[in-house]
Parts: sequence; structure tokens; C-alpha cells
Amino acid sequence: MMRRRAIPALAPVVAALGLLAAGCGGSEQAAGQVPSSASLAPANALAFATVTTDVSSDQWQQASDLLDRLPGAKDALTNELTSSLAEQNLTWQGDVEPALGPEVLLVVTADRKPILLTQPDDADALAALIAKSDEPAAKATVEGWTAIAETQADLTAYEAALAQGTLADDAALAAGFESLPAAALARAWVDVAGLTPELRQQLGQAGKDLDLGLDWVSAAVAAEDDGVRLAVGVRTPGGNGTEYEPKLVERVPGDAVAVLSFGGTQKVVDQIERRIPLGEIADQVESATGVSVGGLLEAFSGEGALYVRPAGTAPEVTLVLSPPDPDKVFATVDRLAHTLAEQGGTAVRTVTEDGREVSLVEADGATVRYARLDGETVIVTTGLTGIRDFAADGDKLDSSDAYERAADAVGLGDRTGGFLYVDVDGLLPLVEGLAGGGVPADDREAIQQIDAFMLESSSGGDTTTLTGFLQLHD
Repeated sequence: MMRRRAIPALAPVVAALGLLAAGCGGSEQAAGQVPSSASLAPANALAFATVTTDVSSDQWQQASDLLDRLPGAKDALTNELTSSLAEQNLTWQGDVEPALGPEVLLVVTADRKPILLTQPDDADALAALIAKSDEPAAKATVEGWTAIAETQADLTAYEAALAQGTLADDAALAAGFESLPAAALARAWVDVAGLTPELRQQLGQAGKDLDLGLDWVSAAVAAEDDGVRLAVGVRTPGGNGTEYEPKLVERVPGDAVAVLSFGGTQKVVDQIERRIPLGEIADQVESATGVSVGGLLEAFSGEGALYVRPAGTAPEVTLVLSPPDPDKVFATVDRLAHTLAEQGGTAVRTVTEDGREVSLVEADGATVRYARLDGETVIVTTGLTGIRDFAADGDKLDSSDAYERAADAVGLGDRTGGFLYVDVDGLLPLVEGLAGGGVPADDREAIQQIDAFMLESSSGGDTTTLTGFLQLHD
């Protein structure tokens, strides 16, 4: 029989919140502040998370309303939670809900021990839940909270560390939470710099020079009136990229169902070359493609856009680059095309389309076209009309209602660190075509209620904030 520890006995609560968030119009978000419960985390803790477990709270009510708008989602969540609890001979209403208070905390100590804390609505219910564990657990009262650990030694060490100071006044935790929304189902912070020495040790010789270049990472998920917000904060000492004006997206055709926009990436490219030993990898890449890793990285050092459009039986995939040195990047693309042609036993052909010189190469049964546009842009596409539609006037993505709603939800401005946009319900037919069959009716109906998803990156000093929003239709 599988043995159950006390902390895993409460884990379904956190899992349920994750499912709740995954199942579900942007609004201006107030910056989060360090919660008073941070005083329960030692100053040298490696991680701290706070989860809202008050089912009467605005967050839970908003999440419930969102699930009601997704056919079958609430039943699926309920069944998943019930099944997960049943495996441990538990029920939500009888065992778990009464044992919880309005907030559950998870602290990971400096010696990597998990400590779970709560202020139970019913102390007897919590004691009964712990008693159902296959192994004994240690618990203690700390500042009015019940702290649960796997051993008494873990609790003793935790309380000793707590006496030396807490995260409540920690500047790094404060910065991490400031990059998150104030109201959320769950918020978490991880001391990446503190974890790096252990990662080096676990990786052995391969990790002796490991430098992730990160101080901390924070994250939150929040329910709102018409969607779910995801926020991630990352601190990189010395800066972590630059922002750019996304001009290429203004030319992306309006029927694109997925777009990745990036730019100002030279600093990131420099960091990759500095942090990752490219010697052996570079030799293999150049041998296979005829193009140096440096040449490939340089191609992505300016603004770029990668997007997908419906196009008959197979989707069109288009990459547009506006690099600092277009001549050099076009030469790289052309060299790669000739290598692919040689490997496939074909040749690169050049034709004229709309008065423009376009090169074509067969690759894995598809025809790839590439060309120079306006002397500054290089475009590579699998679409028959991909180059023409990008260059021509007409309906463009940035003027579509779904895109504008998504951009407003994440606060996309004139400058950005990059973003991903997905027209979720618009992507559905394409996915069904690739899968060779229809999506189950219940799933299809739920997906059709989702409008779009956007994830945007913005930088401020040493901190990068990723803001995502999954928006439902009105």
C-alpha cells in the first residue's frame, strides 16, 4: 500500500487551485505587496507561496463564475478533485474544507524542507486530516498558525531559522511580489540564486560553471471578471534585455491565429553566447546546416515575428526578420536553403512574384519561399501567398477586435520586450485538421468560449515582468 504523509494529504488543495486556474476583460491591476504571512518564512527560505483557500473570497467566486461559462469545466474539475481525494480515502466537504483557513502557506527552508501552515476553521478537522496520514507528522503553533512538517526535527530547525529573521522585510521578496497582482488565487516566490549552488552540485562536473543569471522568480495566477491572469517576475542582475517598437506585427495578416513577436534581443544573444559553451554544439550545427551558430543567433538579433495562418490542408508558417544587417542575414538564409536543397537532392529556384525576386526550396515535402522586402526585411514562409499577403495592404492582425482586446488586457504599449498572441477559438479548426479528427464536442464547446491568450514581456531595470491573460468571450 502506498504510504501517505501529512503534507501530501493537503496537497490536493493546491492541485485543485491549479486546475481551477487552468480551467478558466482585463483590468488595471494594483501591484502586490508582501503579505503579513511572510513573517512565517525564515529570511533564508528558498521559496514562499501563499494560496487563497477561502471559498467565499472574491477570487474563488470569480473563478467559479468563469468555470460556469466553460461548458463541462466545473464538472471536470469537481470529478478530478473528488477522484484525487478518494485515492486517499478523503472527501472535500468532510475532510479537507473544514481543516483549512482562509490562507495556506508553503515555505521551503534553506535545507529544502517543506513546511505547510494554515489557520484552520476547525482545529479538530485538521488534526483528523493529519491523523489519516500513513506516517506521523509533526505540528506546532507558530504565531497563531498551525505549522506542519514531516518530522519534529524539520519543525525545530524551521522555528530556529525563523527566530533569526523573516522574509517580511526582505527586499527581494518585496520586489518579486510588487511584480504580481495584489489579488490572486496563488502567489509564489523562489530564491533562484539560493538554489544555484545545489544545482551545480547535482549536475557535477557538467554544472560546475552553471550560472542561470537569475536572482529570483515570482509568479501568480488570478481570476478576473472575464478571464484568468498570469504574472511572472524575474530579476536578472545587470539587466535582462531591451524593449522595442513592434513594427512588424502591423503587417501580419489579419487571419493569423498565433504570433510570436520579439526584438531588441542582441543583449539576450550576447548572454547566450557568454553563458552556454557552444563549442561542440556549434560544430555540429554548422556541419548539419552549413551555417554557423553565430550566424543563426545574429539573424535573431533585431526585431522579428513568427506567425501561423490557416492555409488549406496545412498551416502556413512565416518568419519575418528585421535585423541590423539584412544583407548578412539574407545570405545566411540563402546558405541554409542551398544546404537543405543539396541534402534533399533538389535545387534552389528563383522566380519573380509581383515584381519581386523570390527564392524557393523543397524541404520535407513543403515548398519554402524566402525574399528580401524593402531592403530591410527578410521573410521566410511555407505559404503560397505568404510573402504577398505580408507585403500588401489589407486586413492586418493589430486592427482585429480579438487582438486589441488581448493587447489591452496585458497593457501592451508602444514598446515591449516581446509577446505571444494566440487566437484560441480561431486556432481550433487548424488543430482539428492537423489531428485528423474532430475535438470531442464538450471540449470543442468549451474552447469556443475562449477568445484569445496573450503573454507580454516588459522590462524595468533588472526586473522583467511577464503578463499573460486568457480571455473569455463576452
